Amino acid sequence: MTKRRPTTDIYRKALLMAALAGVLASCETVPITTTQEQPTRQTVALPPSPPRTNALDGVAQREHQRIVATFGGEYRAPALQALMNSLVQRLGQATERPSERYQVTLLNSPVVNAFALPNGNVYVTRGLAVLANDTAEIASVLAHEMAHVITRHAVDRQELERTQSLINRVRSDVLQDQRALRGLAQQGRVAIASFSRQQELEADALSVRIIARAGLDPYGATRLLEALGRTTAIRSSMLGANAAQSADITATHPTAPERVQAAVLAARQIGAPGVGEADRNRYLSALQGMTFGDDASQGFVTGGVFRHPKLGLTFRAPEGFVLENSRDAVVGYSPEGGRALHFTRVDVPASTSLTTYVGSGLVDGAASTDVESITLNGLPAATSLSRTGDWTYRLFAVRVGTTTYRLAYAARDFSPGLDAQFRQSAESFRKLSGGEVGSLRPTRVQLVTAGASDTAESLSSRMTIDEPKLERFKVLNGLGASDRVFAGQRYKIVSE
Repeated sequence: MTKRRPTTDIYRKALLMAALAGVLASCETVPITTTQEQPTRQTVALPPSPPRTNALDGVAQREHQRIVATFGGEYRAPALQALMNSLVQRLGQATERPSERYQVTLLNSPVVNAFALPNGNVYVTRGLAVLANDTAEIASVLAHEMAHVITRHAVDRQELERTQSLINRVRSDVLQDQRALRGLAQQGRVAIASFSRQQELEADALSVRIIARAGLDPYGATRLLEALGRTTAIRSSMLGANAAQSADITATHPTAPERVQAAVLAARQIGAPGVGEADRNRYLSALQGMTFGDDASQGFVTGGVFRHPKLGLTFRAPEGFVLENSRDAVVGYSPEGGRALHFTRVDVPASTSLTTYVGSGLVDGAASTDVESITLNGLPAATSLSRTGDWTYRLFAVRVGTTTYRLAYAARDFSPGLDAQFRQSAESFRKLSGGEVGSLRPTRVQLVTAGASDTAESLSSRMTIDEPKLERFKVLNGLGASDRVFAGQRYKIVSE
């Protein structure tokens, strides 16, 4: 978590999104395909490659810097970086545009994600990298993003959005019926989402051909997509969400079950499992020692407790809340929904009192009441209440030296009892001792070789994480519910 300016609109939206946990889910996609073609080199109708101009390079450079900053910077893993860049060169020679150039950036984020810029910059988070188990799986991600570049999907989507925006402006000038306008706007969003889903399937189809032509295992995409689905299920279980909920028609990606089924069918058209290269040992070696989960620069979430070694601060969420950390803030969700928290650092001049700050109407359209000056573990602080619509906000501002932190709780079912829980959580906010700071270390991927008596249960028990250890171990290693470990084979565990 790093510094962020207080913007009331962003602040309110962050709280509302936190209350609706699914809104924060990232675009966790990997390439699979719906094609049933053999992996022969076929001519496909591709749009003309856009010219590389200095202006384009400048825009791409600015976007690159923004992306890297947003996702916590670049993650330094030389062996993995070299492996992925060698893969994109190999995959590039298997495309209809072998002259295209690609560069992979590994992002320092535990979020499972990958995407690309039109100039060939491909981005993979370390969260996705550690989920893969061999070169074919990570190659499936890279080939999918390369397919987006080759087919100019970003440009086509931008043109559709621009056209839809123009249509909406014309309609708003002609129509006075707000209900009709909202209906038409929804139609536009559905059209864009449908177009985006079609783009994903197109990229899937192209990527599976690329992988097969490059001599890699076409089943890699299926394995990784299954791992993604299981990872999402674990998260949904933690958040109390319904993992079987139907996809929103405005979702920009096909559902995981759809893509898994399509991936299996496409891979079978190429051959039986075992066709193509996977090179599991080489890929696992490149993962040794990589950070898993939170990074020290952003603080650590363990259960319902947030600790930040560099800031030297900690607090505990209300009972039952699930915390998620990011570059800008810590957000929390209640599994039953309708409750949230948001923690961030804010700019408050030293000349402004904390009571003035929390009483200044931080939530749009809501007046602050019950303003109090308090102390939290010896730190000067202030608190207030704000209400708007169905939501009630309990706000706290705490000053640590010259820095001010804001801890805000939101609830639809606000009550005195719930307010007491929010206050108890805020009262846990304190400075970490020197010993506590020194003991905070990130968890890392470690490779272990299974012995003759080892089982998935025995290996997973060595993991130092709070999540369901056995299920997480199986997902990390691509093991099914009934799969066993084999003596002499290496597996990933997560430990300090």
